[in-house]
Amino acid sequence: MSFANDPQKSHMREGVSLRGKVDILADKDVDQAYAIAKSIKHPWYRCQALAKVAEYSSDTFSKNILQESFDSAMMCHDENRRVSVACWPLGVSLRLGKRDLTQRFLDECMRQLNMDNDPISRWCATQVLYAIKTDTAFLMHFFHTFQKATSQGHGWRVEKSIKYLLNDSDIDKDQRYIDYLHQRQAGIEKWKTAHKAKN
Repeated sequence: MSFANDPQKSHMREGVSLRGKVDILADKDVDQAYAIAKSIKHPWYRCQALAKVAEYSSDTFSKNILQESFDSAMMCHDENRRVSVACWPLGVSLRLGKRDLTQRFLDECMRQLNMDNDPISRWCATQVLYAIKTDTAFLMHFFHTFQKATSQGHGWRVEKSIKYLLNDSDIDKDQRYIDYLHQRQAGIEKWKTAHKAKN
């Protein structure tokens, strides 16, 4: 099947293009941007585009648009994709001060993470952490789920994630995250040393 005849790939290509149009229009013609965002078939790109529109919408409509964005995220095919792209409306809802909505989004992301059985896939929890990192209460609420989600797995991507998180000034304010990340870092180094010794 050619690229042009593959519906999934066609929707992805179209989604990238239309999301770009939304990015350009959102602060100039929010109604037109919303219409374009709604027309995107691929849930990943529709989610991102709607979150962008919500940033420039009136307070009356932004809540509903953020919900549409989050609902689109939940249509993605697995937990990793759902949580990863849901961080767009999650972050926007927090920046707009919609705490009740942020709480609902965060709770659903936590539920999705707890359903994911892949130890590497669950590291998308770091994206949730970045989305909420400026809010002490949400950081506290998320800690145990983050700890569980990232308790396994190793490799350069995991090590890179830990390094970036440890150097983040917002996350540095919550000592529990810092202590835990140092613990994970030490555990990975211990595993690497033991693995080298066996070889």
